[in-house]
Amino acid sequence: MSGTATLDADRGAGVGWAQAWPLRKPAMVRIGTGMVLLFAATTAVGLLYMGLLDGGAIGDADRRAVEWFAERRTPTWNSLSEIGSMLSDTLVKVAAVAVVGGAMVLVWRRWHDGVFLAVSVIVEATVFVCSSLVIDRDRPPVEPLDPPAPSGSLPSGHTAAAVAFYGGLFVITCWRTRRAGIRLVVGLVAVAAPIIVGVSRVQRGMHHPVDVVLGAALGVATLVVVRAALESGAADIDRQWGERAPERVRRLELVEGAER
Repeated sequence: MSGTATLDADRGAGVGWAQAWPLRKPAMVRIGTGMVLLFAATTAVGLLYMGLLDGGAIGDADRRAVEWFAERRTPTWNSLSEIGSMLSDTLVKVAAVAVVGGAMVLVWRRWHDGVFLAVSVIVEATVFVCSSLVIDRDRPPVEPLDPPAPSGSLPSGHTAAAVAFYGGLFVITCWRTRRAGIRLVVGLVAVAAPIIVGVSRVQRGMHHPVDVVLGAALGVATLVVVRAALESGAADIDRQWGERAPERVRRLELVEGAER
């Protein structure tokens, strides 16, 4: 069977789709290594904060910030923060990844974009859960408006997931178009959504501001790791199949010649 037949993603043939799968060995090695490094770095920062800063003035200021929000709660603000928190709730992000990622695969006829979105959220969630259990920071000393999760307060998983998902959409947008207006709109959403989620989590007494900051950093780092992994996977496809494979599965960015 010829290379063209075995990797004809334009036809969407089963073997073609399989050969165009980007999570090849180089990508998996980078993801595995990246997850270990992300866990080590996030846990180390969290433990250092707990050991050196949480019991002092910075930790006290962190807790006072949550108390400030709690003292100003109103039914309206509570409803708004509930909506803001839902932007990154587990069921919402799972559904969003499935719907948006699946639509990308079907419409653009390549795995890369949907896989990037899904893997980013999975990597972030895995590192967050493992790190928060080790750090084991108590939740803020105010009445929580949501049922507390078994994981610790540091880092904020909601914020990390918001950065991974909405930031991932911005990365994919940059792969797809050079239109400044589209990039600006998606970029604003990618910045605003995690901020809304983070503030909402603090207002609802679920996280301290420091938790939110570390969660955001974890989300950004996750995007860097997964992007590098998929780039190595696309490069591996290019090395193996060359021009016999459609251009869209041989690289991540498809902005060459795109309309500005």
